Amino acid sequence: MDEFGTLLADFNRLKESCRKLEGQKIVAGIADSADPDVLKIAYGHEYGIPGKLPEHSFIRASFDADKAKLGILIGGQVSKVLAGQKPADAAANAIGAQAAQMVRDFIEGNHVKPPSDFSKKTRRTTLFETGTHIRDRIVYKVVNS
Repeated sequence: MDEFGTLLADFNRLKESCRKLEGQKIVAGIADSADPDVLKIAYGHEYGIPGKLPEHSFIRASFDADKAKLGILIGGQVSKVLAGQKPADAAANAIGAQAAQMVRDFIEGNHVKPPSDFSKKTRRTTLFETGTHIRDRIVYKVVNS
Protein backbone atom coordinates (compact mmCIF):
# COMPACT_ATOMS: atom_id res chain seq x y z
CA MET A 1 0.00 0.00 0.00
CA ASP A 2 1.38 3.43 -0.88
CA GLU A 3 1.58 6.37 1.52
CA PHE A 4 -1.74 7.83 0.32
CA GLY A 5 -3.46 4.47 0.80
CA THR A 6 -2.08 4.21 4.33
CA LEU A 7 -3.25 7.73 5.19
CA LEU A 8 -6.67 7.02 3.73
CA ALA A 9 -6.96 3.77 5.69
CA ASP A 10 -5.95 5.58 8.91
CA PHE A 11 -8.45 8.35 8.20
CA ASN A 12 -11.25 5.85 7.58
CA ARG A 13 -10.38 3.97 10.79
CA LEU A 14 -10.48 7.23 12.79
CA LYS A 15 -13.75 8.24 11.15
CA GLU A 16 -15.32 4.87 11.99
CA SER A 17 -14.01 5.02 15.58
CA CYS A 18 -15.51 8.48 16.03
CA ARG A 19 -18.83 7.29 14.61
CA LYS A 20 -18.90 4.37 17.05
CA LEU A 21 -17.96 6.57 20.00
CA GLU A 22 -20.66 9.04 19.09
CA GLY A 23 -23.22 6.23 19.25
CA GLN A 24 -22.39 5.31 22.85
CA LYS A 25 -24.38 6.75 25.79
CA ILE A 26 -23.33 5.78 29.31
CA VAL A 27 -25.90 5.90 32.10
CA ALA A 28 -24.87 5.41 35.76
CA GLY A 29 -27.29 5.24 38.67
CA ILE A 30 -29.94 2.97 40.15
CA ALA A 31 -31.04 0.19 37.79
CA ASP A 32 -34.47 0.57 36.21
CA SER A 33 -35.20 -2.97 37.34
CA ALA A 34 -34.60 -2.13 41.01
CA ASP A 35 -37.37 -2.44 43.58
CA PRO A 36 -39.79 0.52 43.12
CA ASP A 37 -39.43 1.39 46.83
CA VAL A 38 -35.66 1.62 46.41
CA LEU A 39 -36.12 3.87 43.38
CA LYS A 40 -38.39 6.17 45.42
CA ILE A 41 -35.91 6.33 48.28
CA ALA A 42 -32.99 6.97 45.93
CA TYR A 43 -34.94 9.70 44.09
CA GLY A 44 -35.92 11.30 47.42
CA HIS A 45 -32.31 11.41 48.55
CA GLU A 46 -30.92 12.61 45.22
CA TYR A 47 -33.40 15.49 44.78
CA GLY A 48 -34.97 15.90 48.22
CA ILE A 49 -38.66 15.95 49.14
CA PRO A 50 -39.97 19.42 49.97
CA GLY A 51 -40.86 19.68 53.64
CA LYS A 52 -39.84 16.08 54.35
CA LEU A 53 -36.28 15.30 53.30
CA PRO A 54 -33.40 17.58 52.37
CA GLU A 55 -31.44 16.81 49.22
CA HIS A 56 -28.71 14.20 49.75
CA SER A 57 -27.32 14.11 46.23
CA PHE A 58 -25.11 11.11 45.69
CA ILE A 59 -25.04 10.72 41.90
CA ARG A 60 -24.67 14.33 40.74
CA ALA A 61 -22.50 15.22 43.74
CA SER A 62 -20.12 12.31 43.12
CA PHE A 63 -19.58 13.35 39.49
CA ASP A 64 -19.12 16.99 40.53
CA ALA A 65 -16.56 15.96 43.16
CA ASP A 66 -14.59 13.76 40.75
CA LYS A 67 -15.07 15.76 37.54
CA ALA A 68 -11.31 15.93 36.86
CA LYS A 69 -10.83 12.21 37.50
CA LEU A 70 -13.72 11.37 35.19
CA GLY A 71 -12.32 13.66 32.49
CA ILE A 72 -8.94 11.92 32.64
CA LEU A 73 -10.62 8.51 32.46
CA ILE A 74 -12.73 9.49 29.44
CA GLY A 75 -9.76 11.10 27.70
CA GLY A 76 -7.65 7.98 28.20
CA GLN A 77 -10.34 5.66 26.89
CA VAL A 78 -11.08 7.85 23.85
CA SER A 79 -7.36 8.00 23.07
CA LYS A 80 -7.19 4.19 23.11
CA VAL A 81 -10.14 3.97 20.74
CA LEU A 82 -8.66 6.51 18.35
CA ALA A 83 -5.29 4.73 18.44
CA GLY A 84 -7.01 1.49 17.47
CA GLN A 85 -6.09 -0.16 20.79
CA LYS A 86 -9.65 -0.64 22.06
CA PRO A 87 -13.13 -0.93 20.51
CA ALA A 88 -15.61 1.88 21.30
CA ASP A 89 -17.99 -0.44 23.19
CA ALA A 90 -15.16 -1.69 25.43
CA ALA A 91 -14.13 1.90 26.18
CA ALA A 92 -17.73 2.86 27.00
CA ASN A 93 -18.02 -0.13 29.35
CA ALA A 94 -14.74 0.79 31.07
CA ILE A 95 -15.96 4.37 31.57
CA GLY A 96 -19.36 3.18 32.83
CA ALA A 97 -17.87 0.72 35.30
CA GLN A 98 -15.56 3.37 36.70
CA ALA A 99 -18.36 5.97 36.87
CA ALA A 100 -20.59 3.58 38.85
CA GLN A 101 -17.67 2.81 41.16
CA MET A 102 -17.12 6.54 41.71
CA VAL A 103 -20.70 6.90 42.95
CA ARG A 104 -20.34 3.86 45.24
CA ASP A 105 -17.04 5.23 46.60
CA PHE A 106 -18.64 8.63 47.19
CA ILE A 107 -21.38 7.01 49.27
CA GLU A 108 -18.91 4.71 51.04
CA GLY A 109 -16.72 7.71 51.90
CA ASN A 110 -19.74 9.25 53.63
CA HIS A 111 -19.60 12.39 51.50
CA VAL A 112 -23.38 12.70 51.07
CA LYS A 113 -24.44 16.11 52.39
CA PRO A 114 -26.34 17.35 54.29
CA PRO A 115 -26.16 14.51 56.82
CA SER A 116 -29.45 13.21 58.12
CA ASP A 117 -30.18 12.62 61.81
CA PHE A 118 -29.67 8.89 61.20
CA SER A 119 -26.23 9.36 59.70
CA LYS A 120 -25.19 11.67 62.54
CA LYS A 121 -26.00 8.90 65.01
CA THR A 122 -24.33 6.08 63.10
CA ARG A 123 -21.60 8.12 61.40
CA ARG A 124 -22.67 6.44 58.15
CA THR A 125 -25.04 7.65 55.46
CA THR A 126 -28.60 6.46 55.18
CA LEU A 127 -27.78 5.40 51.65
CA PHE A 128 -25.61 2.65 53.07
CA GLU A 129 -27.45 1.40 56.15
CA THR A 130 -31.21 1.79 55.67
CA GLY A 131 -31.75 -1.76 54.55
CA THR A 132 -32.19 -0.71 50.94
CA HIS A 133 -28.45 -0.68 50.32
CA ILE A 134 -28.65 1.96 47.63
CA ARG A 135 -24.87 1.93 47.39
CA ASP A 136 -24.92 -1.70 46.28
CA ARG A 137 -27.52 -0.99 43.59
CA ILE A 138 -25.48 1.59 41.70
CA VAL A 139 -24.90 0.23 38.20
CA TYR A 140 -24.21 1.46 34.70
CA LYS A 141 -25.36 0.58 31.25
CA VAL A 142 -24.21 1.52 27.78
CA VAL A 143 -26.98 2.44 25.39
CA ASN A 144 -26.33 2.53 21.67
CA SER A 145 -28.08 5.48 20.09
